[in-house]
Amino acid sequence: MKYTDNIIGKRSAKMTVKMLGAAFFLLPSAAFISCSDSFLEEKKNYGNFDNTTVYSDYNGAQERLNSLYYWLLPVSTSGDGNGTNSPNDWTSVGNADRWAKSTEEFGGFSLFVDPGEEVTYTTSTNFDYFYVANDTYSPWGHIRNCNDVIEGVLGSSLSDEQKNELLGQAYFFRAYVYSHLVRIYGGVPIIKTVQDPVLGKDGDGSKLIVPRQTTKDCIDFICEDLDKAAQMLPAQWTNGANDFGRVTSGLAQALKGWMLLYYASPVFNRSDDASRWQAAYEANKSAIALLQSGGFGLTYQANGGAANGANWARTWLDYTGSDGSVSEAVFVTLHNTKDNVSGQPDYGKYNRWEHAIRPHNTNGGGGLTPTQEMVDLFPMADGKRPDLSTIPYDKKKFWLNRDPRFYRTFAFPGVEWKFSEGGVDLTDAALNGIIAPGLLTGANYELWSYMYNDDAADLTKVTTSNGYWPDLVAGSADKVGSHSVYVRKRSDDLALHNNPFYVFINSSSNPKGFMKNAAPLITMRYAEVLLNFAEAAAGANKLDEALQALQQIRARVGYTAENNFGLDAAIAGDRAKLIAAILYERQIELAYEGKRYEDMHRWMLFDGGAGQSALKPSWAVTGFGGNTCAWLGVQPLNGTKRHSIVLYCTTPSADDPALATRPTALSLNEDMSYDAATGTYADPKVQALAQWYDANLDRKDVNADGNDDALTIQYRPTYYFMGLRQNAMQTNPTLHQTVGWHDLGRNADGLFDPLSDTLPE
Repeated sequence: MKYTDNIIGKRSAKMTVKMLGAAFFLLPSAAFISCSDSFLEEKKNYGNFDNTTVYSDYNGAQERLNSLYYWLLPVSTSGDGNGTNSPNDWTSVGNADRWAKSTEEFGGFSLFVDPGEEVTYTTSTNFDYFYVANDTYSPWGHIRNCNDVIEGVLGSSLSDEQKNELLGQAYFFRAYVYSHLVRIYGGVPIIKTVQDPVLGKDGDGSKLIVPRQTTKDCIDFICEDLDKAAQMLPAQWTNGANDFGRVTSGLAQALKGWMLLYYASPVFNRSDDASRWQAAYEANKSAIALLQSGGFGLTYQANGGAANGANWARTWLDYTGSDGSVSEAVFVTLHNTKDNVSGQPDYGKYNRWEHAIRPHNTNGGGGLTPTQEMVDLFPMADGKRPDLSTIPYDKKKFWLNRDPRFYRTFAFPGVEWKFSEGGVDLTDAALNGIIAPGLLTGANYELWSYMYNDDAADLTKVTTSNGYWPDLVAGSADKVGSHSVYVRKRSDDLALHNNPFYVFINSSSNPKGFMKNAAPLITMRYAEVLLNFAEAAAGANKLDEALQALQQIRARVGYTAENNFGLDAAIAGDRAKLIAAILYERQIELAYEGKRYEDMHRWMLFDGGAGQSALKPSWAVTGFGGNTCAWLGVQPLNGTKRHSIVLYCTTPSADDPALATRPTALSLNEDMSYDAATGTYADPKVQALAQWYDANLDRKDVNADGNDDALTIQYRPTYYFMGLRQNAMQTNPTLHQTVGWHDLGRNADGLFDPLSDTLPE
């Protein structure tokens, strides 16, 4: 894959731009991605032609459109900022970013839940996706580029068929950018045309000053764009791999369904307005139909739970997210393994996920640490949530009797986690300190991630995970902090996929380990759309349809009607309990895919909506029993802490006391069931590992949010609708500040109400 800078039109990326309104006027250089098997293949450089020339030629117009994909497709390193570090750095995809670290998935106080730091309109470290700057990553720059494509194509002499194909994609991406803005801020300025930054082109420049619009107006605008996209785009592209990854009519309708579901959720729908749920239901039902017509569905629907979720895990190990009959990859970003071109930057063409989740002793990035709360949250083999107060759930041997998806979401001590070393000699002495000692090939890699310590007092401390870790799993033989459980979700496991997407590299510098990776990044799956439909149906009181959709998700991983798909029978006729069950299923099915923060935000699960009436009386939650957490029967995240699981050897020792007795590691093909009443195991390998745990290990849950127990998660009531930073208000004085945030121009509280259909004076 190579990249070339391509300036569209006559403006240079170095030009000085004066910003007068909320919009951002720079037309950034377009970096085109070239892949031999994808629609992103570069054919010509159109940078020397003006817009008229570009849009009069179908290839030129398509290349201009393709630049939108480069800037706006989610990338594997996304989620920790406003886009200033890489394209689309504001979409969470499962990493330990500031979104996921605001949920149960990862520990560590993010900006949004840090009790010691309050985000204000002047905070220099403020999350500010809205930001107005002369920067190629601004959302307003992306909107301008979408508008440029739309205007250029509409004004061109291309055929109607060509226009519709290009316009459908541009309308989708404009709606996609706005969908992020509206979920964070509520109403924002609606910019439908390319604004010329040169004063005098439109008189006094007043047309460039665009105020915020109501949230409803923005939702309507997004839906209007997505309706156009759904009408213009195919349900499935017919050009095979060359067009795989382009947006489809089903995706456009699915995004519309998601936005209307967000608008029906309590963060926007405090009174539980039934009409919003009905609109979300209808949109998501249409999305399901369109996706099915395009060949999308649940992969391995008949046997996804076989071999502890092996087929379910293979969804991510096929180029098109397919089992050969249907594809689950509704929204996907492509990558490759081609070398960087000298003198040109790496624009994220490698999927870095596999490297991030792999342990140090495979030359991986060290792994992502799931919280104890997430590990203990996953269902048992009967589909029910564990009861932490009872034995059949053994907290030390937490891996017994679990939902099939558990084994493909987490890795723990005593399991195989195979990889392809690509012919690299892993026994080379030069690799000492990088690769696990004694590792012959990646095909025999076993994870043994437990701690031992010669200081008996340190063993049980929950304020530290310092100790010795075997096999260089922590990256050093010295005492360093590590963890016993790893995120395994979406792993390119050699046992499941004998043709890995990555090229293993034994370098100690970038790229290294698993970095050079062509795995597609699936950021919306059919399973998610089905869960969106289930929730919208439940919200609209179509409980039977909601339950059937939920059952489909569970049936895929092995639950059957005989045990009611592992569901509590009481949810069938109870709207609140059914929605709670759907949200719980989202936590499991979509774990570590970057979805949980948005679910917590839209359902106000940090505090249930407490404190909203203090911001504005009309903001009180009047539906959902007055508090969403109480209504759903879940504990608010505020006031809690998160923890990391550390399994440690109970015998103090400076040498690994458990090494000599290690049993055979589990391949995950074993029957993991254990009958606590009789003390019998279904598989002798499972029994051997369990007995080794009993003889050698104990468990402690180490503080993952700092050692001061007085410091707990605090998501402030004002964060449900973020305020505008100082520079936005200074740049455009018509931008009213959000209620609950300081308005710089008025030197008072903001007047813009994201829940009102009336604009402030």
